[in-house]
Amino acid sequence: MFSRLRHWFCFLLAAVCMSSGLPSLPSAQAKSIGTVQRALLIGVDDFVTYASIYPASTNNVFAMQEALQASSDPFATIMIPPEPVTSTARLTQLIQETFAESQPQDVNYLYISSHGVYCGADATDPALLLSDGKLEDRLTPAALEAAFDGIAGTHILLLDACYSGAFIGKGMHKQPERLYFTGGNFKVLTSSGAMEESWYWNNAQTAADEAHAFPQGAFYFSQALSLSLSPRSGVPADRNRDGSVTLQELYAALVQNHAASTPQVYPEDDTFPVFRYDLAALSDIELSRSPITDVSFTNTTLSAADAQIGLEYIALRPVRVAYQIVHQREGQWRFEEAELVYDSVEQYTAYGDERGAISPGRKVRTLSLPLPPGNAGGYVMVQLVSIENGKLTVHAGRVIVVLPMQADLDLNVETPPSLVQGKHRELPIFIGHSTPCLLSVSIIDAQGNTVRRLTHKQGTRPLGITPNGSVLYWNGKDKLGNPVAPGTYQVQVAGFLGDQRDQALSSPIEILAGDTP
Repeated sequence: MFSRLRHWFCFLLAAVCMSSGLPSLPSAQAKSIGTVQRALLIGVDDFVTYASIYPASTNNVFAMQEALQASSDPFATIMIPPEPVTSTARLTQLIQETFAESQPQDVNYLYISSHGVYCGADATDPALLLSDGKLEDRLTPAALEAAFDGIAGTHILLLDACYSGAFIGKGMHKQPERLYFTGGNFKVLTSSGAMEESWYWNNAQTAADEAHAFPQGAFYFSQALSLSLSPRSGVPADRNRDGSVTLQELYAALVQNHAASTPQVYPEDDTFPVFRYDLAALSDIELSRSPITDVSFTNTTLSAADAQIGLEYIALRPVRVAYQIVHQREGQWRFEEAELVYDSVEQYTAYGDERGAISPGRKVRTLSLPLPPGNAGGYVMVQLVSIENGKLTVHAGRVIVVLPMQADLDLNVETPPSLVQGKHRELPIFIGHSTPCLLSVSIIDAQGNTVRRLTHKQGTRPLGITPNGSVLYWNGKDKLGNPVAPGTYQVQVAGFLGDQRDQALSSPIEILAGDTP
C-alpha cells in the first residue's frame, strides 16, 4: 500500500527497485570449472493500481548490474528481460530459463522489486506486483518458491519492496505457520519488515530549489545494497577485509546504514559468501571512488539532557555534504517535513562558498537534533548525503532513538514453546515495549547460564508492529555458533531508559533434537 509524499527530495512512498523494459546484457565469461554464478534482475516501473515510478527502477537495476559485475568471480549471465514481466507464469519461465544449467555448487541471484502489498497474517498473502501498466499480477511467496522447483544450487533472493519481510515471515508480531524458503538452498534478504513500507525518491518535480531537482531517482535500500558491495566505496560490507562478503556481513551493514526501514534476512548468522572481490585492486580505482568513506556515528541515542549526535567520515575529494533529518510520527517517517542541513563548518573549498562544500580529509561533526515535544520519546532518522555533479548519494543513515525521561516500559516477551534443531526454522522473539528504549536480550539455559547474547543495550527501531515492540530471531546456536544441547531455555530481556532498568523473562522454550541440517 503506497501513498505519495512530497518534500525536498520529492520523496515518494513506494516499495522497490526494478528493471522492466531494459535490454538484455551480454553474458560475462564464466569460470570453466567450479562455481558458476548467474543473475536475473527483475523490476517494475509502471502499474495498473499505482502511479509510475520511472526512472527509479531503471536506475536501481543498473546499480545492481554494476555491483554484480564488480565481482571477482565472473557471472556467466546477468539477465535483464527486454520486456516488462507481467505475470507469475512469465517470471517462472525466466527463472527456469536463466538458471536451467545450474549445478549443485552454483549460485543463482534473483533481484526483484516492485510495489509490495500485505494486509497482515489474517488477511491476504503478501505479494509483489508484476506489471507493465496495462496488465498486472500478484507474485506470492509460494509462487516464487515454486518457480525454483528443479533448479540446483544456492538461490540468493534480494527483495526490495514494502512489506517484503512478510515473504520470510519476519518483522511481524507472530510468524505464520507456513514459512517459505526454508529448505536450506535459499538465502533471502529483504528491504523491510512485514509491516513496514520502503521508501524512494525520484525527479518528478523540477522546483527552482536544487533540493527538488536532482536528476536521478533511486530506492534507499537498493542504493545502500549496491554501495555496500561497491569497490568505489571500498566494499564497506566486508568488515574483516578478507575479500569476501558473507550474508551475515551484508545484512549487518544494511541494518546499520539503511535507516528508512528494517532489513530482514534468512537464515540468521549465515556465513555463505554472497560477493567476492579483488582486495588488491581497490587502489586501482582511486580516481573513481565514492567521495565519502568510513562513516561512523559516535552515538545513536538521544535524551532531553543531550540532543546532539556526533559523526565522523572521510572526504576523498572536494564535495558538497548535507544531513537529512526526518522524524517519525504515528508509525510513518515524515519525509514531507524533512530538514536538509548543509555542512557549514568549512567556509571556503574548491567549491567556493556553495552550501555544504567541504575539502578532502577526515571530518568530525556534531549535529543538534530537535526532540519530540513532551516526554513521549520517539525516533529520528539522520542520513549523510553528498551532492556531486548534480547527483545525490546517501552514504549512511541511522535510526536515532529518542528516550523519554521515564516511562512504564510494560516489557514482555513472547516466543513459540519449542524449536526443533536442524529444521531450518528460527525462534521468533517478540519483545513488547510501550516506548522506545535500549534492549539487552540473552538466551539462558535451565541453570541460568547465558548461552547466547543477541543484543546488548541496543536501541529499538520502528517496525510498524501492533502491539508496539521489537522482534529478534534465534537460530538455536550458542555464542560459538554451535547448536545448543536439547533442553529447556528462556529469553531474558532487560530494557533501559537512562538509569531505569526493567526486566522480563519468557516462558520456558524446549529445544528439541532434530535431523542434521
